[in-house]
Amino acid sequence: MESIRSQSGESGLDPGSGGIGGPPRWGGGRAIVGPVAILAASLLVALAIYFGFLGSSWVDWVARWTASWTSVGLNVFGFSTTANGTILASEGFAVSIVAECTAVGPLVLFMGAVAAYPSPMKSKGFGLLLGAVVLTAVNLFRIMSLFWIGSNYPEYLDIAHLLVWQSVIILLAILLWLFWVDRLAGVRNA
Repeated sequence: MESIRSQSGESGLDPGSGGIGGPPRWGGGRAIVGPVAILAASLLVALAIYFGFLGSSWVDWVARWTASWTSVGLNVFGFSTTANGTILASEGFAVSIVAECTAVGPLVLFMGAVAAYPSPMKSKGFGLLLGAVVLTAVNLFRIMSLFWIGSNYPEYLDIAHLLVWQSVIILLAILLWLFWVDRLAGVRNA
């Protein structure tokens, strides 16, 4: 086996070449600054939008819409529920749909990531539509399942709500974005 060190103790490898001598080269540092800045700015704008809209009439409308459509979905599956504003109720159980129960948070996260990714506008538009449909549908299923759990197994509602579903919906937003980047973003590595 040959040593890669020269007699002077130098490896002969450029420390920025990605070889044994150091971390991979990122184009002198400048090439990575632009995309990172765009990603950071996009996610900061998304957070500002989310927290700016949190108490707004728009988010209240989304919460009422979520309660109404969750009631429709539950009634299709044999429940007898009503939605009155943001209150979703059956004979023995009721919940209030608040802003955090809507798909707004995961959608803002997803939209910020799609907007930040360098891809054609047509791909971004398709990604935003895909995210809106999938995340909204899964969120409605989430609320329906939580209502069922709360009605039948109330001792498990907090675990399902706070530990399971919150993690699943955020993970879904991230996985959906990764799927979009890999398959639908319209950008291929050379």
